[in-house]
Amino acid sequence: MKIKTKIIFSTALVAGLCAFQSALAADTSAATTATTGNPVIARGTGLEITSGDLDEAMTGIKAQIQSLTPAKVIEVQKLMLNRLIETKLLMAKATDTDKATGKKMADLRMTALKENAGSQEAFAQQLKTLGMTEADLSAKITQETTAQAALQRELKVAVTDDEVKKYYDGHTADYEQPEMARVSHILIFTVDPMTRAALPADQQLARRRKADDLVKAARAGNDFAALAKQYSEDPGSKENGGMLPPFPRGQMLREIEDAAFSLTNNQVSDVITTTSGYQIIKLVEKIPSKKMGYLAAIADIRQGLTQQQTAKLAAVYLDGLKKAAAVEILDPNLKPAAVTGGNIPATPPVTAPKP
Repeated sequence: MKIKTKIIFSTALVAGLCAFQSALAADTSAATTATTGNPVIARGTGLEITSGDLDEAMTGIKAQIQSLTPAKVIEVQKLMLNRLIETKLLMAKATDTDKATGKKMADLRMTALKENAGSQEAFAQQLKTLGMTEADLSAKITQETTAQAALQRELKVAVTDDEVKKYYDGHTADYEQPEMARVSHILIFTVDPMTRAALPADQQLARRRKADDLVKAARAGNDFAALAKQYSEDPGSKENGGMLPPFPRGQMLREIEDAAFSLTNNQVSDVITTTSGYQIIKLVEKIPSKKMGYLAAIADIRQGLTQQQTAKLAAVYLDGLKKAAAVEILDPNLKPAAVTGGNIPATPPVTAPKP
């Protein structure tokens, strides 16, 4: 599906942040606030958000913002606080039907995230890296999708069959899936994975010898998945035997892509040198190109067009909700971006990181 779908809440999140943006804000009483040192940072009619709520909302993206300047981190916090406020206000309006719709959409999204991860084990490892549980993520996504359902209902957004067909007819090229490759890989770093600084020359040489030995072992018949689990330094895929989601040309590093599409099924590559380190890939399969028919695309197109129409109306409506609830930002560092409507990207899929 090529429509750029979004969850319609606050202003655009800093580009490149991709992990689980949270919309879960727990209710906290004034008494608890006073005794735990967890100050209220925003309040309004039927609304109270604490510093702890914002910290929880930032949990899934802390790894992605470590490299940002303090000023940029504050901007992300402002955007996330705005999202929490909007979500709380929309959840207060959610009907039973909205909640059922939100749960259904959340279940579909969770399924897609697991498929993108490659296996339940790989998905669990990615969640562990982010400091989240599957139940945490499901709850956060369910609140997000329920708020979205309530927003669309409140705005009375509806997409006709004619609009869906017109979009498909005008974007047929978007529904042609190119040839894709599915590979397993082993990554041996030649840089520090945290700082990206190059390792000393003697360490790089030792790691090259290790990579050469792994190629020989894989070609001699050793199980590639077992080698990946034991030796790969890619935390996003090693527990899944190095398996990566299928990819077309143009999405991976050129060196990896060239090797993948030149191999035959079950063939193991030579050592591939990239900016991150030495890599070895095994081609699992090549998936032929195909075209998605109109009937298969209808649901996805309708969802995308619905969100596009919602985006045009959301800002004014959400600003009105905040004014009606007399929302007040109490933390002076978070005030500037707290009451402007716009768009925050939807929760992105969990994928194995590009090496």
